[in-house]
Amino acid sequence: MATPGGSPDLRGKVALVTGASSGIGEALTRALAGQGARVAIAARRGERIQALANVLRAAGAEVLAIPTDVTDEAAVQALISQTVAHFGGIDILIPNAGFGYRAPIVEGDTARWKTMLDTNVYGVLLTLHYGVPHIVARGGGGDVILLGSVAGRTITTRGAAYSASKAAVRAISEALRQEMSRKNVRVTLLEPGVVASEFQAVADYPPGFIDTWLGGTPPMLTADIAATVLDLLALPPHVSLNEILILPTGQTNP
Repeated sequence: MATPGGSPDLRGKVALVTGASSGIGEALTRALAGQGARVAIAARRGERIQALANVLRAAGAEVLAIPTDVTDEAAVQALISQTVAHFGGIDILIPNAGFGYRAPIVEGDTARWKTMLDTNVYGVLLTLHYGVPHIVARGGGGDVILLGSVAGRTITTRGAAYSASKAAVRAISEALRQEMSRKNVRVTLLEPGVVASEFQAVADYPPGFIDTWLGGTPPMLTADIAATVLDLLALPPHVSLNEILILPTGQTNP
């Protein structure tokens, strides 16, 4: 439900965001808490999410920080159980944890590929497997928002493994949408283009890559993605945006 100003009124709603220690996950956490949601946040870097939780609590938000490795099935089960025990359920689930890595197939670090695929794909599946039943159990509708990428649509050199992971998320999102469409749960896939964050450094992008890629035009910010999610959550419950490709205005190619 939206407020008269168009922002979603999330008071009484419970949101769970993984990968909340930085980037899009942190921005989503701040945005959801700012609209009144009670938010559980997870990431491997426990000190980062605890610091974020402390800042938001000081501003009046209710935030639960749970250090979690989403590739560990027992840890994901514990994350969901602790969230439900603390807040009573889940209304908004955002399995955002993930990272990128760019390298040619014949030169890539195979261990980094495995960690990335385990996080970006298996971690998403685990979070959905254990989290979605609690949204259904609420009975009043809910939202699952998955983070894909334009790279899941268009493949570029050095991007084989990352694109494969995001193409998988796209497939997971559509399957879940079909499975949940008659259970009053909306499923949305966000596919961002270039977003300035820690992502580029982790993915081994060379310095100045974004400026070259975008021709000197501005990239998106993590707050732009969070604002898009709030717009999505403000829609009437019977309206579902299933897939959103969101690019910087100046991005002309993947």
